[in-house]
Amino acid sequence: MIESLRSFLDRVAGARPTAEESAELAATLDRLSAGLADRQVSERERLFARLSVQGRGQSLTPQLFIDEQDAQSVTGHVTFRPYFVGGNGAAHGGTIPLLFDEALGRLANAGGRRASRTAYLTVNFRSIARIGNRLTLTARHVKEDGRKRVISGELRDGDLLVADAEGLFVELRPGQP
Repeated sequence: MIESLRSFLDRVAGARPTAEESAELAATLDRLSAGLADRQVSERERLFARLSVQGRGQSLTPQLFIDEQDAQSVTGHVTFRPYFVGGNGAAHGGTIPLLFDEALGRLANAGGRRASRTAYLTVNFRSIARIGNRLTLTARHVKEDGRKRVISGELRDGDLLVADAEGLFVELRPGQP
């Protein structure tokens, strides 16, 4: 279902429907939305935002495929789809910090560590992330001091550095949302 939604969003991003087609699509989406109204469940029961589902079951976040992961590092790949275009064949700049937050946060919580939240995330843009290119993301655990975890990462298109990032993640206290 989520993959179908992603494909639909890619088609919307590349389309220029007529006013009539837009109205028909809106009516179809409204009908589908109404069909899910009685299927609403708690956050813990949802398909959306589940780590156990590829791409976390989200359509907003670029789909990160994990190739290797342990408690100290993660390597994965992503291909920005048409839905994420910012212009001129490049991924929208806002999608890159979103991707880093997903990957670095995943690592901050790996290895039996208690859940944490992003305190800050600094992203340095180095070159264009092209739509349709397979990019490699690597992240590593830099240091931990009490509840604070520093994680760094890089996004590459082959040998070309697209962006790098550093994030501070703070471990949640028991009962903290």
